[in-house]
Amino acid sequence: MLAAGLGLALSVAALQFFSPASRELMSGRDVRIALLGDRASALLVYHPFSSTVNTFTVSHRKARAGETGWRRAVALEQAAGGTVAGENIFFIALPSAPDMEALWGTLNNWRAQPRLLVPAVSWLFGLRSGSATNLSGFDLFCLTGEFSKLSSSNFILTDISRGTMEAEEREESKLLPAPMVEVFNASGRSGLAAATSKRLRSMGFDVITSKSYPTLEKQTMIHGFSSDTGVALKLREALGLEELEIHVKSSQKSVAGAAVILGRDFEPQKKGR
Repeated sequence: MLAAGLGLALSVAALQFFSPASRELMSGRDVRIALLGDRASALLVYHPFSSTVNTFTVSHRKARAGETGWRRAVALEQAAGGTVAGENIFFIALPSAPDMEALWGTLNNWRAQPRLLVPAVSWLFGLRSGSATNLSGFDLFCLTGEFSKLSSSNFILTDISRGTMEAEEREESKLLPAPMVEVFNASGRSGLAAATSKRLRSMGFDVITSKSYPTLEKQTMIHGFSSDTGVALKLREALGLEELEIHVKSSQKSVAGAAVILGRDFEPQKKGR
């Protein structure tokens, strides 16, 4: 019984370590979540110590073709007056504008009407299968628990002008350095690293290594080389690999922020890859 309990505790600790948002919560740091709509978005900055959420809303142009959720989230964060340097930012892509009133209605009333949580939780975890978020399943579980403690009175709402958002997007495109990544082909298929590197470069990545891996691997892996997993998260999203965990190897020295090891399971023809 003790061994089973210890095993469960170690499993939870491992999930927290490999789930960036959960790691932020565990450390008491703010968690930033961008709710990205077609022409309107909202940035939620959750402060775990005070149980408050600064909410920044803005109307904006339609997202450009190929523009990643991570880059849109960065622009939204900067328009809100923040910076993502050294910090993680997470996103949830929505088919329409974020409905804050619906969110507040659920938070205010679910205790009296628990059934309100069922469609909300079902929708949240459906995001993973649709690759609409860079939050892991465990991250979503932890954030659901945190937000279930809140009500609309915990939210502080700020509107951002569209002009501010557009100006920040222009500055962000000029100043944000291209994320440096490495691509390794461990699939045994010729040309996979080169083709993947070409695609990543077209999406704004600086691919500094593109070559075969020393061994063949069955599964694709994403490696991050520092506690700041921003580049790894962006790389994972660009390749449509949101279901994969990120392995942080801070002891492994590399000028790149992240690397992908393309295993035999990697299928570039799938949607989003």
